[in-house]
Amino acid sequence: MGISMQSDSCAVDFVENWNGDSGAETSIGSILDEQLHYIELGDEILFFGQLGRLEDVEASSFQAYNAILDTLQQKGFHTLVRSWNFIPQINHCPEGAIEIYQDFCKGRALAFDGRGIDEFQLPAATGIGAYTTAITGYLVASKRADYLHVENPLQSPAYKYPPKYGPKSPSFARGTLHLESGHGRAQGTRFFLSGTASIRGAETMWPGDVRRQLTTLMENIRYLISDENPQLAQQGTSMNLEDFDHFKVYFRHAKDYDIIRKLLLEDWQIAADKLHFMNVDICRSDLLVELEGCINSSGPAEI
Repeated sequence: MGISMQSDSCAVDFVENWNGDSGAETSIGSILDEQLHYIELGDEILFFGQLGRLEDVEASSFQAYNAILDTLQQKGFHTLVRSWNFIPQINHCPEGAIEIYQDFCKGRALAFDGRGIDEFQLPAATGIGAYTTAITGYLVASKRADYLHVENPLQSPAYKYPPKYGPKSPSFARGTLHLESGHGRAQGTRFFLSGTASIRGAETMWPGDVRRQLTTLMENIRYLISDENPQLAQQGTSMNLEDFDHFKVYFRHAKDYDIIRKLLLEDWQIAADKLHFMNVDICRSDLLVELEGCINSSGPAEI
Protein backbone atom coordinates (compact mmCIF):
# COMPACT_ATOMS: atom_id res chain seq x y z
CA MET A 1 0.00 0.00 0.00
CA GLY A 2 1.57 3.29 -1.10
CA ILE A 3 1.21 6.34 1.14
CA SER A 4 2.84 9.66 0.26
CA MET A 5 4.59 10.94 3.40
CA GLN A 6 7.05 13.50 2.02
CA SER A 7 6.79 17.07 0.82
CA ASP A 8 8.31 17.95 -2.56
CA SER A 9 11.16 19.74 -0.77
CA CYS A 10 12.08 16.70 1.33
CA ALA A 11 11.30 13.63 -0.76
CA VAL A 12 12.74 10.26 0.34
CA ASP A 13 11.59 6.79 -0.64
CA PHE A 14 10.76 4.61 2.37
CA VAL A 15 9.54 1.03 2.17
CA GLU A 16 8.22 -0.82 5.20
CA ASN A 17 8.23 -4.62 5.17
CA TRP A 18 5.95 -6.65 7.43
CA ASN A 19 6.82 -10.24 8.34
CA GLY A 20 4.66 -12.92 9.88
CA ASP A 21 4.94 -16.49 11.06
CA SER A 22 5.62 -18.48 7.90
CA GLY A 23 4.15 -21.58 9.51
CA ALA A 24 0.82 -19.99 10.40
CA GLU A 25 -2.35 -20.64 8.47
CA THR A 26 -2.93 -17.69 6.15
CA SER A 27 -6.05 -16.16 4.65
CA ILE A 28 -6.71 -12.90 2.86
CA GLY A 29 -9.85 -10.92 2.17
CA SER A 30 -11.53 -7.55 1.72
CA ILE A 31 -14.35 -5.68 3.40
CA LEU A 32 -16.24 -2.42 2.89
CA ASP A 33 -16.59 -2.79 -0.89
CA GLU A 34 -12.90 -3.72 -1.13
CA GLN A 35 -11.77 -0.42 0.38
CA LEU A 36 -10.16 -2.35 3.24
CA HIS A 37 -8.15 -5.54 2.99
CA TYR A 38 -6.80 -7.99 5.54
CA ILE A 39 -4.14 -10.65 5.89
CA GLU A 40 -4.82 -13.21 8.60
CA LEU A 41 -1.81 -15.10 9.97
CA GLY A 42 -2.72 -17.51 12.73
CA ASP A 43 -3.33 -15.51 15.90
CA GLU A 44 -2.74 -12.11 14.24
CA ILE A 45 -4.48 -10.08 11.56
CA LEU A 46 -3.43 -6.97 9.65
CA PHE A 47 -5.98 -4.60 8.08
CA PHE A 48 -4.93 -1.99 5.53
CA GLY A 49 -6.61 0.42 3.15
CA GLN A 50 -9.00 3.37 3.25
CA LEU A 51 -10.18 4.54 6.67
CA GLY A 52 -12.20 7.58 5.64
CA ARG A 53 -13.07 10.21 3.05
CA LEU A 54 -12.43 13.93 3.32
CA GLU A 55 -15.94 14.85 2.18
CA ASP A 56 -17.55 13.07 5.16
CA VAL A 57 -14.79 12.35 7.67
CA GLU A 58 -16.80 11.41 10.75
CA ALA A 59 -19.31 9.16 9.00
CA SER A 60 -16.80 7.41 6.74
CA SER A 61 -14.26 6.86 9.55
CA PHE A 62 -17.02 5.45 11.75
CA GLN A 63 -18.05 3.15 8.90
CA ALA A 64 -14.49 1.94 8.31
CA TYR A 65 -13.70 1.24 11.96
CA ASN A 66 -17.10 -0.31 12.51
CA ALA A 67 -16.49 -2.67 9.60
CA ILE A 68 -13.07 -3.60 11.01
CA LEU A 69 -14.51 -4.26 14.47
CA ASP A 70 -17.31 -6.34 12.93
CA THR A 71 -14.77 -8.52 11.18
CA LEU A 72 -12.56 -8.84 14.24
CA GLN A 73 -15.53 -9.96 16.33
CA GLN A 74 -16.64 -12.50 13.74
CA LYS A 75 -13.13 -13.96 13.46
CA GLY A 76 -12.34 -13.96 17.19
CA PHE A 77 -9.61 -11.30 17.26
CA HIS A 78 -10.39 -9.66 20.58
CA THR A 79 -7.21 -7.66 21.25
CA LEU A 80 -6.46 -4.41 19.41
CA VAL A 81 -2.66 -4.14 19.25
CA ARG A 82 -1.57 -1.18 17.10
CA SER A 83 -3.03 1.18 14.50
CA TRP A 84 -1.68 3.80 12.11
CA ASN A 85 -3.91 6.52 10.64
CA PHE A 86 -2.62 8.74 7.82
CA ILE A 87 -4.81 11.81 7.46
CA PRO A 88 -4.47 14.38 4.66
CA GLN A 89 -5.13 18.03 5.57
CA ILE A 90 -5.06 16.88 9.18
CA ASN A 91 -5.12 20.40 10.67
CA HIS A 92 -7.58 21.85 8.15
CA CYS A 93 -10.81 23.18 9.58
CA PRO A 94 -13.57 23.32 6.93
CA GLU A 95 -15.90 26.29 7.21
CA GLY A 96 -18.33 25.76 10.06
CA ALA A 97 -16.74 22.46 11.06
CA ILE A 98 -14.09 21.06 13.37
CA GLU A 99 -10.57 20.07 12.33
CA ILE A 100 -10.32 17.02 10.11
CA TYR A 101 -8.29 15.19 12.77
CA GLN A 102 -10.90 15.91 15.42
CA ASP A 103 -13.63 14.76 13.04
CA PHE A 104 -11.73 11.54 12.42
CA CYS A 105 -11.24 10.97 16.16
CA LYS A 106 -14.98 11.40 16.67
CA GLY A 107 -15.89 8.80 14.05
CA ARG A 108 -13.37 6.30 15.40
CA ALA A 109 -14.44 6.87 19.03
CA LEU A 110 -18.10 6.37 18.17
CA ALA A 111 -17.23 3.03 16.56
CA PHE A 112 -15.29 1.99 19.66
CA ASP A 113 -18.07 3.18 21.96
CA GLY A 114 -20.65 1.22 20.01
CA ARG A 115 -18.65 -1.97 20.60
CA GLY A 116 -18.13 -1.33 24.29
CA ILE A 117 -14.37 -0.92 23.87
CA ASP A 118 -13.22 0.80 27.06
CA GLU A 119 -10.07 2.79 27.86
CA PHE A 120 -8.15 -0.33 28.91
CA GLN A 121 -8.60 -1.90 25.47
CA LEU A 122 -7.37 1.06 23.41
CA PRO A 123 -4.16 0.20 21.52
CA ALA A 124 -1.02 2.10 20.69
CA ALA A 125 -1.68 4.32 17.67
CA THR A 126 -0.44 7.09 15.43
CA GLY A 127 -2.58 9.80 13.82
CA ILE A 128 -0.42 11.82 11.43
CA GLY A 129 -0.61 13.90 8.28
CA ALA A 130 -0.12 12.53 4.77
CA TYR A 131 -0.13 13.66 1.14
CA THR A 132 -3.02 11.44 0.08
CA THR A 133 -6.55 12.01 -1.19
CA ALA A 134 -8.24 9.86 1.48
CA ILE A 135 -7.62 8.76 5.05
CA THR A 136 -5.62 5.54 4.91
CA GLY A 137 -3.87 3.28 7.37
CA TYR A 138 -3.44 -0.11 8.89
CA LEU A 139 -4.34 -1.93 12.11
CA VAL A 140 -3.01 -5.02 13.87
CA ALA A 141 -5.18 -7.18 16.14
CA SER A 142 -4.64 -10.50 17.88
CA LYS A 143 -6.50 -13.48 19.29
CA ARG A 144 -3.97 -13.48 22.13
CA ALA A 145 -4.63 -11.57 25.34
CA ASP A 146 -0.99 -11.16 26.40
CA TYR A 147 -0.71 -7.47 25.54
CA LEU A 148 -0.61 -4.56 27.99
CA HIS A 149 -1.61 -1.07 26.85
CA VAL A 150 0.66 1.39 28.64
CA GLU A 151 0.08 4.99 29.73
CA ASN A 152 2.61 7.68 30.69
CA PRO A 153 2.21 9.46 34.06
CA LEU A 154 3.83 12.55 32.51
CA GLN A 155 0.96 12.84 30.04
CA SER A 156 -2.78 12.80 30.39
CA PRO A 157 -4.24 9.71 28.73
CA ALA A 158 -5.27 10.84 25.26
CA TYR A 159 -8.80 9.55 25.87
CA LYS A 160 -9.09 12.07 28.73
CA TYR A 161 -8.13 15.19 26.76
CA PRO A 162 -10.40 18.18 27.48
CA PRO A 163 -13.11 19.22 24.98
CA LYS A 164 -10.96 21.95 23.41
CA TYR A 165 -9.12 19.14 21.59
CA GLY A 166 -12.30 17.85 20.03
CA PRO A 167 -15.80 16.55 20.83
CA LYS A 168 -14.36 13.02 21.22
CA SER A 169 -10.87 12.49 22.62
CA PRO A 170 -8.29 10.52 20.61
CA SER A 171 -8.71 6.79 21.24
CA PHE A 172 -5.26 5.33 21.90
CA ALA A 173 -2.76 4.29 24.56
CA ARG A 174 0.81 5.64 24.75
CA GLY A 175 2.25 2.22 23.97
CA THR A 176 1.48 -1.50 23.78
CA LEU A 177 3.71 -4.13 25.40
CA HIS A 178 3.68 -7.79 24.40
CA LEU A 179 4.00 -9.48 27.78
CA GLU A 180 5.43 -12.77 26.52
CA SER A 181 7.80 -11.40 23.89
CA GLY A 182 11.26 -12.72 24.56
CA HIS A 183 9.77 -15.58 26.60
CA GLY A 184 6.92 -17.24 24.73
CA ARG A 185 8.10 -16.39 21.20
CA ALA A 186 11.53 -16.25 19.62
CA GLN A 187 10.63 -13.38 17.32
CA GLY A 188 8.10 -10.59 17.15
CA THR A 189 7.48 -7.06 18.31
CA ARG A 190 7.92 -6.63 22.04
CA PHE A 191 6.80 -3.01 22.30
CA PHE A 192 4.88 -0.61 20.06
CA LEU A 193 5.46 3.07 20.83
CA SER A 194 2.59 5.35 19.85
CA GLY A 195 3.17 8.63 18.08
CA THR A 196 4.70 10.80 20.82
CA ALA A 197 5.03 14.57 20.86
CA SER A 198 5.83 17.51 23.13
CA ILE A 199 2.78 17.19 25.37
CA ARG A 200 2.74 17.27 29.17
CA GLY A 201 -0.55 16.67 30.84
CA ALA A 202 -2.79 17.52 27.91
CA GLU A 203 -1.02 20.71 26.87
CA THR A 204 1.45 21.35 24.04
CA MET A 205 4.84 22.41 25.37
CA TRP A 206 7.19 24.91 23.68
CA PRO A 207 5.12 26.03 20.65
CA GLY A 208 7.43 27.27 17.92
CA ASP A 209 10.61 25.79 19.47
CA VAL A 210 11.55 22.54 17.72
CA ARG A 211 14.61 21.93 19.93
CA ARG A 212 12.64 22.04 23.15
CA GLN A 213 9.76 20.10 21.65
CA LEU A 214 12.12 17.31 20.62
CA THR A 215 13.74 17.25 24.07
CA THR A 216 10.34 17.04 25.79
CA LEU A 217 9.03 14.25 23.55
CA MET A 218 12.22 12.23 24.03
CA GLU A 219 11.94 12.67 27.79
CA ASN A 220 8.34 11.43 27.49
CA ILE A 221 9.50 8.31 25.65
CA ARG A 222 12.34 7.61 28.06
CA TYR A 223 10.02 7.84 31.07
CA LEU A 224 7.28 5.76 29.42
CA ILE A 225 9.57 2.78 28.87
CA SER A 226 11.52 2.97 32.14
CA ASP A 227 10.85 1.29 35.47
CA GLU A 228 9.84 4.74 36.76
CA ASN A 229 6.57 4.05 34.97
CA PRO A 230 4.44 2.15 37.53
CA GLN A 231 2.84 -0.07 34.88
CA LEU A 232 6.21 -1.38 33.76
CA ALA A 233 7.51 -1.61 37.31
CA GLN A 234 4.57 -3.87 38.15
CA GLN A 235 5.58 -6.14 35.26
CA GLY A 236 9.20 -6.21 36.44
CA THR A 237 10.35 -4.89 33.08
CA SER A 238 11.86 -1.79 31.55
CA MET A 239 13.39 -0.77 28.23
CA ASN A 240 15.90 1.75 26.94
CA LEU A 241 16.13 3.98 23.88
CA GLU A 242 18.92 1.78 22.49
CA ASP A 243 16.52 -1.19 22.52
CA PHE A 244 14.46 0.29 19.68
CA ASP A 245 14.90 -1.29 16.29
CA HIS A 246 13.66 1.82 14.52
CA PHE A 247 12.04 5.22 14.98
CA LYS A 248 9.80 7.03 12.52
CA VAL A 249 10.34 10.77 12.84
CA TYR A 250 7.51 12.98 11.59
CA PHE A 251 8.38 16.67 11.23
CA ARG A 252 6.26 19.59 10.07
CA HIS A 253 8.78 21.96 8.48
CA ALA A 254 11.48 20.84 6.04
CA LYS A 255 13.80 23.51 7.48
CA ASP A 256 13.83 21.67 10.82
CA TYR A 257 15.15 18.39 9.40
CA ASP A 258 18.85 19.07 9.98
CA ILE A 259 18.47 20.18 13.59
CA ILE A 260 16.11 17.30 14.46
CA ARG A 261 18.47 14.75 12.94
CA LYS A 262 21.51 16.26 14.67
CA LEU A 263 19.83 16.30 18.07
CA LEU A 264 18.69 12.67 17.76
CA LEU A 265 22.14 11.52 16.67
CA GLU A 266 24.26 13.58 19.04
CA ASP A 267 22.15 14.38 22.13
CA TRP A 268 20.11 11.17 22.21
CA GLN A 269 22.65 8.81 20.66
CA ILE A 270 20.19 7.22 18.24
CA ALA A 271 21.93 5.30 15.47
CA ALA A 272 21.39 6.87 12.05
CA ASP A 273 20.19 3.61 10.49
CA LYS A 274 17.34 3.44 13.02
CA LEU A 275 15.89 6.82 11.99
CA HIS A 276 13.32 7.21 9.18
CA PHE A 277 12.17 10.79 8.51
CA MET A 278 8.85 11.94 7.03
CA ASN A 279 7.92 15.57 6.34
CA VAL A 280 4.20 15.82 7.15
CA ASP A 281 1.79 17.78 9.32
CA ILE A 282 1.29 16.73 12.95
CA CYS A 283 -2.05 16.17 14.72
CA ARG A 284 -1.95 19.58 16.47
CA SER A 285 -1.06 22.70 14.53
CA ASP A 286 1.37 23.82 17.27
CA LEU A 287 3.34 20.55 17.25
CA LEU A 288 6.48 20.47 15.11
CA VAL A 289 7.80 16.92 15.54
CA GLU A 290 6.57 13.47 16.57
CA LEU A 291 8.21 10.06 17.01
CA GLU A 292 7.05 6.47 17.09
CA GLY A 293 8.95 3.21 17.10
CA CYS A 294 9.16 -0.54 17.78
CA ILE A 295 11.24 -2.79 19.98
CA ASN A 296 11.55 -6.29 18.56
CA SER A 297 12.55 -9.44 20.39
CA SER A 298 14.73 -10.53 17.49
CA GLY A 299 14.61 -10.50 13.75
CA PRO A 300 12.44 -8.13 11.67
CA ALA A 301 9.27 -6.43 12.86
CA GLU A 302 6.37 -8.85 12.94
CA ILE A 303 2.65 -8.81 13.55
